Amino acid sequence: MLLKRYIKQYPNVLSLETTSVLTRYASSLKYESAKIGSGEIVNEKIRKVHNYPLSFYNKSLTEVHWCNFLSKKIYDLMNFYLDKNNLINYYKITNINQIEILKYAKTFHYDYHIDDGSNWNRTLSSILFLNNDYEGGELSFKDPLNGEEISIKPEPGAIVVWPSNVLFPHTVKPIKNGTRYSVVAWGN
Repeated sequence: MLLKRYIKQYPNVLSLETTSVLTRYASSLKYESAKIGSGEIVNEKIRKVHNYPLSFYNKSLTEVHWCNFLSKKIYDLMNFYLDKNNLINYYKITNINQIEILKYAKTFHYDYHIDDGSNWNRTLSSILFLNNDYEGGELSFKDPLNGEEISIKPEPGAIVVWPSNVLFPHTVKPIKNGTRYSVVAWGN
């Protein structure tokens, strides 16, 4: 199956101690409702999530630290992914072009979507799970050929990597209880 072959979860990329510190930082941020490329607020029937874009160019040295630290970890992991899947001769990640912390509160969700498109230049997608003390919020993928669905169990400190293209539609199911924190990033 295509999904199982190319969706990879790497456990313990961050130690539980580092993940805990990052989760405390994430819970202290002032989030905004997620927007799309042109700055429009997304239809909350399709996507309801709060995001905080990380930047290398911020007055907060804490934010710059996390942006650098996470970008390097994800960059290295994405190139490892390409090498282990025999794709390194076709692709090389040269840039983490966007990195955000996401906060999903009760009822928040994101319907099935893909990460690449005419407005984005994304080769690989990733999600770093920061916590798992919530109900719902499963990351699920659907095979566009046969409709088969697989869900990824969140493990704090684990990163999931997959191709950003049309063959990998995915969703975050509604949160039933608690708050889900994660870091999303895309490489090209």
